[in-house]
Amino acid sequence: VFQDNLWETYHGRSELCQIAMWNRPFYYSVLFCWSLVMMIEIRKSEDLIRHLLAVPLCRDPREMLIEKDEGQFVVAFTRWTRFWIMVLVGVPKLSICVILLLLGCEWLSATIQFESLVMNTVAMEFIVQLDEILFEAVLPQNQREDVEVIDFLLERDMVSEIELTRRKSRSYRKSLFYLFGLLIFILLYAEYMQDVLPTEIRFIKDKCQEVLNTNFRPLCSGWTWYLRGRPSAFECFPLPTER
Repeated sequence: VFQDNLWETYHGRSELCQIAMWNRPFYYSVLFCWSLVMMIEIRKSEDLIRHLLAVPLCRDPREMLIEKDEGQFVVAFTRWTRFWIMVLVGVPKLSICVILLLLGCEWLSATIQFESLVMNTVAMEFIVQLDEILFEAVLPQNQREDVEVIDFLLERDMVSEIELTRRKSRSYRKSLFYLFGLLIFILLYAEYMQDVLPTEIRFIKDKCQEVLNTNFRPLCSGWTWYLRGRPSAFECFPLPTER
């Protein structure tokens, strides 16, 4: 039961009402933006794992690389090479993306100012790009060039138009699956998984709206266009008068 007398004497009303969770549309929009960023990374990790599994196996490590057109190409993996790449690169990359998704949602849920919430959403993009920053800053130039010139070279079987249409259809279904999965995750996280504040905080929406209107109302409001009459800004910021 909401107790109005305790709310009126609570000194943290201004900070509490700036938490985005009570404004559900805004809160869901911020979570959606961050989840979209992480969905890109998750899809890249999933594609990497799928491509690693598609590379054929070989027994001799010398058969893994070939030189063609002034470049080096990976054409096969030994069984242990694929295993260690999956263990040290593929699975950790996917796990880090999932962990960042959860931690980012929790951090955004705990942000207590609207402007900080938007800035934090943009700033967390830096965390996602940290691997590329380290790659450019730490590795020497020749090592970076070696990484750039190495690519995968896989044989593709000739497919019919019907098979191409089926693959395109599967790609669309996969994208829809990711999108619906993202929406379901946001709903489950906001309502059941987040542990920052109880979900019943949305019931103080009217109370918080009163606090925001009282404490954070701009000095000047209304139309300020000359085409609509006298600007309201003159009423709160009058021009100096001549003496």
